[in-house]
Amino acid sequence: MARTFRLDILAVDKIFFGGDCEELIFPSIDGSRGVLGGHEPMICCLSAGEIQFRCNGQWQRAVVSEGFLEIMPDFVKVFADSIERPEEIDIARANAAKERAEERLRQQLSTKQYIHTQAALKRAMARIKGANKQI
Repeated sequence: MARTFRLDILAVDKIFFGGDCEELIFPSIDGSRGVLGGHEPMICCLSAGEIQFRCNGQWQRAVVSEGFLEIMPDFVKVFADSIERPEEIDIARANAAKERAEERLRQQLSTKQYIHTQAALKRAMARIKGANKQI
């Protein structure tokens, strides 16, 4: 039997999940990463995208925005600005946000505005991708 660990997934406005987990896959700034029980301690950046976690042999998915993870051998805490289940995503709203961000990128922006707009575009694209997997 696989070694489990405590997984807590927290958004700014809610506790999304808390329980025992067998495996976690999350998007980071340098690609997807995975966590199993007994993982070495580390802190890692979370990128906008899809997070997957297996509990009791069942995979669950969610779309997350930027944040970070605290990983220890017996627990993982995920902290994100926002977390949504794919079926909760309003695709029309996500598409509108994507179009707004793409239009802003075509304008002359300060460095700070450019970074914020890039983050908004990534978040919108992650939401669209996550919602489309649900269909």
